[in-house]
Amino acid sequence: MADGSDPGTADEDEGAVPAAAREEVVESVRRALAKHGYADLTTAKVAAESEKSEAFFFYHYDTKDDLILAFVDWAADRLTRRLSDLDGEDPVVRLYAACEVLLGDYEDETSRGINVAMMELLSHAPHEPAFRERLERYERGVLDDLAGILRDGVDAGQFREVDPESTAAFLLMATDGTAGAVMALGMTDVDAGVREGLFDYLERSVLAPGVSPPEGYR
Repeated sequence: MADGSDPGTADEDEGAVPAAAREEVVESVRRALAKHGYADLTTAKVAAESEKSEAFFFYHYDTKDDLILAFVDWAADRLTRRLSDLDGEDPVVRLYAACEVLLGDYEDETSRGINVAMMELLSHAPHEPAFRERLERYERGVLDDLAGILRDGVDAGQFREVDPESTAAFLLMATDGTAGAVMALGMTDVDAGVREGLFDYLERSVLAPGVSPPEGYR
């Protein structure tokens, strides 16, 4: 899972929780999850990643899991906005840019922290229905965004007659797996090779004959 823009731009969709408080919460949860993992996480450890007191977090959220769900919702909103920002672009540019967003940037602390935290939560999703529902919604939202880009490209004659849903699923699994290995395990040596293979696949199997990759991918 990947991602990297300003956390403070998240929409305020947490009801009565002010935007500034939500930003403080999600950033603290992100750092605490990456450092301690879910099993060892406590509200006190989340508060230790902030200048706020533990009472501040309990004032806005009732439980540790509520804090985590707020973080997942924020991460999903953030990724949705980053993909939505590509809407005005040419479908070819949008597809390559979307793959870059999903692969993430190891040098970006926020992007790396989100990926590590999300992978930690995925391991608990089979036994935590609330996590599973949120994370599945997160992944299906990305699938919908990718499929939409692919449909636009097919309709414009810039992509081959690929199946948008199955191609989107392949791209998501490829980027998810790579982001996990690079961000969580630090396997930066595989990143360049996977990117090369992925973009070669797009050029050979997705772009229509005569359509070139964006500048910088040729």
